[in-house]
Amino acid sequence: MDIEQLTRSQTILLTLLVSFVTSIATGIVTVSLMSQAPTGITQTINRIVERTVEKVVTEPAKSVAAAVGVTPTPAPAPVASKTETTVVVKEDDLAADSIAKVQGSMVKIIEKGASESTFYARGIIVDASGAIATDKYRIDPNQASEAIFPDGARIPITPRPSVPGISVLIFDPNFIATTTPKYSAAKLADLSKLRLGQAVIRIGGKGRDSVSNGVIASLPDASQEGEHLVETNITSTMPGAVLLTIFGDVIGLTTGTSLQSANTTYTPATSITTALNSKK
Repeated sequence: MDIEQLTRSQTILLTLLVSFVTSIATGIVTVSLMSQAPTGITQTINRIVERTVEKVVTEPAKSVAAAVGVTPTPAPAPVASKTETTVVVKEDDLAADSIAKVQGSMVKIIEKGASESTFYARGIIVDASGAIATDKYRIDPNQASEAIFPDGARIPITPRPSVPGISVLIFDPNFIATTTPKYSAAKLADLSKLRLGQAVIRIGGKGRDSVSNGVIASLPDASQEGEHLVETNITSTMPGAVLLTIFGDVIGLTTGTSLQSANTTYTPATSITTALNSKK
């Protein structure tokens, strides 16, 4: 075919075809050369291409704005976005974390110098000073005693005067600078927020820590005489065993008074608060 006999449309199409083929060939050669070029040259070429593209994109916008006599409006500053994430916490994981937290507040009370396996009762640390709440009827306040803290430290303890009508006794640890153990104070539950059927956990055991789970079977009766006990479906015979919510708040303790009523009842946290607030 004679090129001079081509129409204008055919000439344009031929030109586009040649340009297209040339572009493909140029791209293939460029990629081949880039793969063989040193890293420094490749990075330099990439920067040139990026800045060229950026200039090509921004310059037309400025030209159009200048042509119509409008001052370009600067882009608004980016606004920080807040992302909300929903975390699903299983009840089993929550209970396990609460047990571990309360274990850091529990002690074993023994006769001074005695074997750990012959302890009198368990106790729970209830304030930052290390004050320990336990069963009043299990321990002779005239007997020299010590507490084994969560980290294994054995600390001598001194009982406070008992409160009439309260089956909880408070002991104060006799810390010295070289024997201050690691511990955390437990949080006492608000009994007014307890509900029938609410899940609860008991930590006790005569040797290693053991746990049982259950529910609140009966709430304290304000009309009854003496301490208003919390009844559950969890048995406990270890003095000072701790009853807690699945969130780690201490509901009460096993005491002589609670065991006289039933081995499923517990002396409430309100008795701990009363004993703790009494004069030393």
